[in-house]
Amino acid sequence: MPVPIVKLEVDLGTKVGLIRPLNGVNLGPIQMNGWLDFSDTYRDLKFSYTRLHDCAYAVPETVDVHSIFPIFDADPQDPNNYRFAITDDYIQSILDTGSQIIYRLGETIEHYTRRKYFIYPPKDYNKWATICVNIIRHYNEGWANGFHHNIRYWEIWNEPWGPGGCWMGTKEDYYSLYETAAKTIKAHNPNLMVGGPSSAGVGPETFGEEFLKHCRRTGAPLDFYTWHMYALDPVPIIETSAAVKKMLVRYGFQNVEIHLNEWNYLPSEGWLFNHPDKTTDVIRRAIGEISGVNGAVFDAATLTYMQDSPVDIANFYWARDGFWGLLDQYGAARKNFYAFKAFRLMLDTPYRVQTTSNNPMTGYALLAGLSEAPRAGILLSNFRARETDFALTVKNWPWAGKSICKRYLLDYDRNLTMVGQDVLDGENATINICMPPPALSYITIMPYGNE
Repeated sequence: MPVPIVKLEVDLGTKVGLIRPLNGVNLGPIQMNGWLDFSDTYRDLKFSYTRLHDCAYAVPETVDVHSIFPIFDADPQDPNNYRFAITDDYIQSILDTGSQIIYRLGETIEHYTRRKYFIYPPKDYNKWATICVNIIRHYNEGWANGFHHNIRYWEIWNEPWGPGGCWMGTKEDYYSLYETAAKTIKAHNPNLMVGGPSSAGVGPETFGEEFLKHCRRTGAPLDFYTWHMYALDPVPIIETSAAVKKMLVRYGFQNVEIHLNEWNYLPSEGWLFNHPDKTTDVIRRAIGEISGVNGAVFDAATLTYMQDSPVDIANFYWARDGFWGLLDQYGAARKNFYAFKAFRLMLDTPYRVQTTSNNPMTGYALLAGLSEAPRAGILLSNFRARETDFALTVKNWPWAGKSICKRYLLDYDRNLTMVGQDVLDGENATINICMPPPALSYITIMPYGNE
């Protein structure tokens, strides 16, 4: 039985809002203590927000509270007891690329098996909160020869749901730390956005739900709710974002922003690569999936589906080189880099236009936009649909005369390579695309002669 052709439509005459810049990331452009600088790549991809977590992977002694204030028994009001310089430069390198900052107050994950060092609950929550306020003062108010960066978002710790790589206290210990720090920060400046808890679960009696109960019971401020998900398919991410929204509404936090501030493609072997008995072959296969065509098309489809989700800010983990990254150890682009490149091109046509509606269960995703230039951009991702042929009808051109259409393809063999150029007549045209999964097409259309 032949596989049917999927008929899709883009209406350039109907704007439905803006394409949301959900292409935030974790970690900045400086790596290996400054030996590698990917600032040009970061500027090229125009990341919206950079979350400062696990920054010590790239530049040691940055961001973490113990790195900035190394002697906890020292006087927190004495600027001489703080070491800001390395973090100053690290943050400036991010701002120089045009990205905004989300500052995680806490510590980098520790994978050490012999012992843990800095991920224990502070011995004095009030003093820790005071230190955090002074970090804020340094970067936003000029304190201690500081800056006026106007960093708005301040997240309290990372994945503290129980003893493990990020937190050696109990869940209740974290709830108390969050309450103390959030109230102290908001008392200092109520205009700052404070959030947490980088949860990994939704539903009855999960860490996230218990955290919300604590905030409601104690009046702990919560401006944005953070959660993480690594998945083999975009569907769980979209479904969980809806569940997070329902959970927040259920506990009276309907106006709280939703931040998916860690997400990425989870290889088919799941978290096996993270097992103590992991082998080189397992790690190699996992990296190949994450950074290869599967991960790339997953990323593009997820960025598209999230446009219609409750997610306000998203941060891919991570943009730098290495295991989860868009670049290899030498700074060369992997395939998943080109998925973010295609999405960045869509942001150059920021006025979102009406398309055939997206259903993550189909396995394909469609996003289209228009610029003032005028020019149209279309991103079609086929992550896992059984269909391979698409008939894309584009109608209601906002300009008269002929148009030039250029088609780019990412698949096993190509990295967003131009595969076709056509001249189109009239106000309607159908573009036929053969695209076995996993693959994505980026299409740009503009008045003839403007190319």
